[in-house]
Amino acid sequence: MSVHIDSYKIFSYDTTWKNGKESKDTELKHMLTSKECIQGKKFLQLLEELEDAWHGDYGQHNLNIEVTFEPVKK
Repeated sequence: MSVHIDSYKIFSYDTTWKNGKESKDTELKHMLTSKECIQGKKFLQLLEELEDAWHGDYGQHNLNIEVTFEPVKK
């Protein structure tokens, strides 16, 4: 049995810079949302690809995931 994710929202935040200095503020830099079903394994591959595309080899980011299981609507 494989896990299917029915919808997802992925957000990437980064610190802002002011006068050549990194501030403590963050802002939304990238966002991807979908209501299309995706297999769990494919979702993990997507996360890896987005991390590389959005952040490359620089900077470090924490990854926070929230999962909600809901009953199937009939």
